[in-house]
Amino acid sequence: MKTITLKNKVFSKNNRQRLLGLMAVITLMGCNKDDGVENQAIPEITVYGKWEVTSGQFAIDNSKFVYINEDNTIDILAEDDLGFKRYVTTNISVSENQITVSGGEVGSSINNYSIEDDRLTIIPPNGTTPIRLERKANDNEASNWIKSIAIINEGEVTWRRDIDIAFDGTYILGYEEADRNILKINPVDFSVAETIPTINSAYAVEIEKSDTPQRQLFQSDNGNNKFKSYIYSSNNLYYTSIELGAWIGGIASVQPGYLWAASSNNRSLYYYKSNGALTPGEVLETIPLDFQPEGLDYQDGFLYVTERNRIHKCQTSPDFKAIETYEISDNNVYGIAYDGVHFWLSAQAWGEDGYKLTKVEFPQ
Repeated sequence: MKTITLKNKVFSKNNRQRLLGLMAVITLMGCNKDDGVENQAIPEITVYGKWEVTSGQFAIDNSKFVYINEDNTIDILAEDDLGFKRYVTTNISVSENQITVSGGEVGSSINNYSIEDDRLTIIPPNGTTPIRLERKANDNEASNWIKSIAIINEGEVTWRRDIDIAFDGTYILGYEEADRNILKINPVDFSVAETIPTINSAYAVEIEKSDTPQRQLFQSDNGNNKFKSYIYSSNNLYYTSIELGAWIGGIASVQPGYLWAASSNNRSLYYYKSNGALTPGEVLETIPLDFQPEGLDYQDGFLYVTERNRIHKCQTSPDFKAIETYEISDNNVYGIAYDGVHFWLSAQAWGEDGYKLTKVEFPQ
């Protein structure tokens, strides 16, 4: 009988064949195990794309559309019942069943989710009511949700407050609290051409749309809930308004006797009819808002409302509604006025102490 020797062991031919067979089985099993690891299916993430919120709110109030992007960002588009828009983008990480929001304006959170028949359900981390969304065809609506404003020119001014401004046909008017004067600013070189003394903390000023000798200059007064009217040519007090909301941050003349006023404290806009010095005026309409309005201006049938770094263009009839929202990057906007060709903003760059006047152009 022939034999073989392996590590001092002696095997018969039959045993050698059995050993080789066993080794082949072990090798085959090892190969199958390795192939299983290498070929293990990677879960497909199908949550990427555009979603419309149908129930609940995701991350911010009035969220309407959510774009979950493959570059690990999320765009959240919001619009309230009056048409005022907001846009937030931040970083995320996505797995097959979780969306982790990484902070920024909306904070950090881990949100579980599930998808069935193009319907997305997100479970907030606090266990509140699920948010439900439906898939929509992906598009570029996020990039056009809020339109950017182009800066034409800007210059520093001496006031050190968030104020609303006005244009009198030649100069831009704004309140400087150190000397309690309303400054007339030359829009060409930003120099102070004249001053108007005032007893008010007139953080909002407006020139009446009128060509008569009784043309008025409207002034707010610090946190007061009334504004005052002065004859512009003489600076004599004409009337004091009835009570509105406190902290009137913006006034916009519509036509003689009619104007809009904004209360940041009450988060409201007031359409006001003046009866001059004879009888008190009256509020014709009050528009409650979800944010604190600041500066106002009224041009060509539209009311412009400033908020943070945004300007909302609003129709006022037949129903009040914001029809466009614009933004200026890296700035807060406190006031707005129109010189007949361009809009001017009372603004402050983020992270800076000084204030400036900025001439801008709105997109068509």
